[in-house]
Amino acid sequence: MIDLLNLQFQLELVDWLLITAALIGLYSILLLPLKDSQEWKSRGISVGCLFGIPLAIFLRTTRGLNLLDYLARPKGFWRLMASAGIPLVVLSMTYFLMLVLAMTYFMIEEPPMPSSYNAPRNILLIPGLNEYIPFVWGWIALFVTMVVHEFAHGILSRVEGVRVKSMGIVAVLFAPIAAFVEPDDADLFGSKDHPAIVSKGARIRILSAGVISNFIVAAVAMALFFGPVIAAISPMDRLIVVDVQDGSAADKAGFERGMVLLDVNGHKDSNLEQLYNHLGSSTNSVNVFYNNREEFLPLSGEPARGIMVASTFKGSSAEAAGLPPKSLITEIDGKEIVNLDGFRKLMNTTHPGQTIAITTGQGNAYLINLTEKENAAPEESGGFIGIGISGNAVLSGGALIQEVPSRQFLQTLQNIPSMGIAGFHLMLSLPFSGIPGFTQKGFPGFSGWLTAVFKPSGWAEPLGSRLFWIANLLLWIGWINLYAGLFNCLPAVPLDGGHIFRDLVQSGFERIVRPEEAERFTRTTVAILTWLVLTSLLITLVAPFTNWMTI
Repeated sequence: MIDLLNLQFQLELVDWLLITAALIGLYSILLLPLKDSQEWKSRGISVGCLFGIPLAIFLRTTRGLNLLDYLARPKGFWRLMASAGIPLVVLSMTYFLMLVLAMTYFMIEEPPMPSSYNAPRNILLIPGLNEYIPFVWGWIALFVTMVVHEFAHGILSRVEGVRVKSMGIVAVLFAPIAAFVEPDDADLFGSKDHPAIVSKGARIRILSAGVISNFIVAAVAMALFFGPVIAAISPMDRLIVVDVQDGSAADKAGFERGMVLLDVNGHKDSNLEQLYNHLGSSTNSVNVFYNNREEFLPLSGEPARGIMVASTFKGSSAEAAGLPPKSLITEIDGKEIVNLDGFRKLMNTTHPGQTIAITTGQGNAYLINLTEKENAAPEESGGFIGIGISGNAVLSGGALIQEVPSRQFLQTLQNIPSMGIAGFHLMLSLPFSGIPGFTQKGFPGFSGWLTAVFKPSGWAEPLGSRLFWIANLLLWIGWINLYAGLFNCLPAVPLDGGHIFRDLVQSGFERIVRPEEAERFTRTTVAILTWLVLTSLLITLVAPFTNWMTI
């Protein structure tokens, strides 16, 4: 049976397909007059088609080609840089292909539930369309990535004597999606009447140059971000609204998740104990920071303190009793629960098979039949409720408030470079998964409410909030360059990695068979890898919508 969540995402997919088809149709009609226009071609504007349908606008220019010749003058330096980077390109090609295939295998084995992570709009890494990539920083970073990548191709082309016909920008739906430098294909790849003027080694250097330049820019940007920039950011002790009950006094007053508390009744509270002492049962005046602005909101209701339930385990006693996530446990068997330490001490006095009464700050009571915890640590001798705990919290007027773990968050960020391959994977997923236990929906950089729980320090203190601009710029330039470089390494034509893979494979075959057979084997191998990569990407797109088939 298809659950409502799955149905919702399937409907969303249909909606996106219909909207996309309508936009492409209208857009193609608008481009038809340009398709065969010699006048526009003479101005450097042409239309690219897919299956005869006009889709892309190519804006070409010959201006700037002299700059490529000037930059290409230290030919020995550029050849050395490209040659030294080729092993990294091959290693990245193998790594990212294995990562894509492993992800495809797990999606086939157990298709994930549809979520915002795999929603159609978030599959493409287009700033503004993808909800995880900020519009401004994303487009700046994407522009830097495209320019660096294509200029590197152009410089190495001139180093190896390949003519560059033009350079320019590709736009789809009037949004620039790529930059390009257009080497002469006949010089680079050859044709029936015109053999390539470069060797396979020179061609591999030209094709690898874009990826290598992306990796260099990513390494510099990430080194600055995780080095002096993160070191100049200090945590602040703040409180944050983590949940608001529907229809509660806080909800009616305008409280929302993610609001940072700056002061309560004139007190700048930095921990829950202070907040609990300063909150009254009558109306309180709370100064909050949200959507990059401050405002005062009224908050009324008797405050309660305890521990927050983050989740209930499937099949647990807590789930059977109906204890919901976001509950605040304030009492167990009539004994007050003030904090996590008190909760653990009390639970260690219980035993499996015992029934306990849990009271929540929301005014509900639940009878829990304790079970035995599997693989329990020696200090966990008591019964097992079956809940995940988020930590201490205060509930007032329906607003659930916790301390911001800003120190732990900053420490995790600082530790990423020293975590090896695990840190590399965390960095790749950072915009989507964020820092576990801290960010609820990815990490967009230091923006929004995050700027209220951190502050510049040391050398960056005079910069004020501009330090966060620098941090965001470096983060996104580094991340998009890294991801673009890895994606372009995939051994699938027309990506750079596909052409590089073809030359490497053909060179290997030519050592054991005749050139004609080597060419045939190479075409077959490249076609198989291209099909494998494209199929894997397609499975990534559709797998979440087949989840219901496994039920």
